[in-house]
Amino acid sequence: MSEYKSWRNSERVWLKDVVPLDTPFNLHLDISAVCNARCVYCGQSKTPGKTMMSMELFERAIEQAKAFPQKLKVIDLYYTGESLCNPHFSEMVAKAHEADVAEKIGFTTNGILFTKEKIDAIIAGGINEIRISIQGLDAAAYQRVCGVRIDYENFLENLRYLYEHKAQANVRIKIADVALRDVEDGEAKFRAIFGGIADSIFVERIVPLYKDVNYDALDKDIQKHAQDGRYAVAQQHVNKVCYRPFIKLLVATNGDVCAACCDHISGRDKVYGNIYKETLVDIWQGSVHRDFMQMQLRGERFQHPLCKDCVVPNDIINERDCLDPFADEVLQRF
Repeated sequence: MSEYKSWRNSERVWLKDVVPLDTPFNLHLDISAVCNARCVYCGQSKTPGKTMMSMELFERAIEQAKAFPQKLKVIDLYYTGESLCNPHFSEMVAKAHEADVAEKIGFTTNGILFTKEKIDAIIAGGINEIRISIQGLDAAAYQRVCGVRIDYENFLENLRYLYEHKAQANVRIKIADVALRDVEDGEAKFRAIFGGIADSIFVERIVPLYKDVNYDALDKDIQKHAQDGRYAVAQQHVNKVCYRPFIKLLVATNGDVCAACCDHISGRDKVYGNIYKETLVDIWQGSVHRDFMQMQLRGERFQHPLCKDCVVPNDIINERDCLDPFADEVLQRF
C-alpha cells in the first residue's frame, strides 16, 4: 500500500544557510503551455493562445544547463500545461537524462493522455519521478471538475500499467480537495482506488493562486486558509520573502527565463531574461535576478506589482524554506 505523503521534498536544507546559490535547485522547462483539461480551480482555461516548447528551444536550455557550476537537483519537464500534449515529450525525457545535468528528472501530468506505448517510452527514457494529479473518482467527476469526458476504467488501467512497469521511476498521485467535496467517504475511496498503484498518495489543499479564478465560488473559506498554505506550516502573518526566486528558474515556451511564479499562467511572473539573448548561467547570476531577490529580502514585495497580492510565500512545506527571520542576515551576502 502506498505511503500517504505530499510529493514535495520535506528533506530541505535551511535556505538561510545556502543562499545565494551558484546553481538553482530546480529548473522548470515549460514543455507544454497547452492543456487538455479545464479544471475549475486552475487559470489555464482563462488564457487562450498557449504554445508548446520546440525541440530546438528544449535542446538549447539543456545545453545551457550544463554550464552551471553544480548539477541541478531537479529538472521538471512541466509547468503550466499538460506535458503529454507535446508530441516530442518522451524524446525530451531521454535527452534530459542523457545530458546528466540533474540529479532527478520529473514531471506532473493529469495522466489522461497516457497509453501503454507512451508509458514505455517515458520509462525507457529515464524519468525519475511521475506525479499524477487526479481530478475525480469517476467519469462524471472529471466532466464536472475539468470539463472532459474520459473512459475512467481505461484511465485506471493505464495507471496500473504505469505502476507495474515503472522501473526506476517513483509514482506519486494526488487529488485536489475540491474534487472530493460532497463525495461521501471521499478520501477513503481515493485511498482504496489509488493506494495500490502509487508509491505515495496525497489529498492537496487548493490555494488561491490564479487571479482569474473565482475561488470564493469553490470554497468561501479558501482565502482565509491561504495564510497557512497547503501544508499548514503554522504562521502568524503573511511572509514578506518568497523563497521561490532563491531556488528555481523557469524557461517558458518562448525562451523567457522567469521566477516560476505560481500565477505564470495569468502573465504574472518576473522575467529575468531570454535564453536566445543570454545564457541560463548569466541570467541566474545577473543583476535582474539579484535585484529581485534583494527586493524580497528588503520586505518590499507588498509594493511590487507582481508580488503584492500573492499567497505563494506562505505555501511552504516546513520552516526551513522561510527566510523572513533571516532576511537582514541573508541580504548582507548580496
